[in-house]
Amino acid sequence: MLRQLPVALLALAMTACAGTIPHSSATPAPSHPSTPSTVGTASPSSAPDTEQVTVAASGVGAYDLQAYPVAVLHNQASAHIATGVVVGFTVHFPGGTYSLTAEPVSLAPGETLAVTALCTDSCARATSTDVSRTVGGWEAGDRAVMTATSATYACGSPCAGTTGYEGDVSATVSGKVPSGTVLSLSAACEDSAGAIVGGGLTETVWPGGASAVSSVPVLVSATPASCQLYATELS
Repeated sequence: MLRQLPVALLALAMTACAGTIPHSSATPAPSHPSTPSTVGTASPSSAPDTEQVTVAASGVGAYDLQAYPVAVLHNQASAHIATGVVVGFTVHFPGGTYSLTAEPVSLAPGETLAVTALCTDSCARATSTDVSRTVGGWEAGDRAVMTATSATYACGSPCAGTTGYEGDVSATVSGKVPSGTVLSLSAACEDSAGAIVGGGLTETVWPGGASAVSSVPVLVSATPASCQLYATELS
């Protein structure tokens, strides 16, 4: 099993890095799909490529006073790594919105990765999220990508029958990274219509070897039909 870092330390690190800037409005903003934002590109590359990171899906999982806004990113480049990718979330809830950013990530050519951040009291009763993203730069080449088998979801307490609850997403993670590498594990859960209704995030230390079983705690706003676990080296 992968050894997870203490939850208290993870929460402290995410709070320090997020740099949240709250703001509220008199009435809630209407829920609508994410609007693509400008993707920053470093100096032009000599080889032709599609240097763009797109948002394949987005949504939010919420329970009690906590929420995980989620964005599933995809690097469309075939020969370039997207570095310093920062996702900004504007979480909607009854009565206003709250903005926060996720930790920077890097995406290998063709890689798909779920990015999320924990929002506590300020995102209570979250209903949806808007997503923006920027790319810090592009590097020619490739790097190791972590993959995961089909994930299983197990609900916690409370379980089905309530508005929002907790659970765990588990899968076997594989990849060629050195023993002791710190990984960021994220999960995204969808309902039967394919809408993201949950997510989660944790950090762990890779024990070495070709694969290891891992589990990510998640918050879901509705019963998920399926979940997917993602892993990447911590930037």
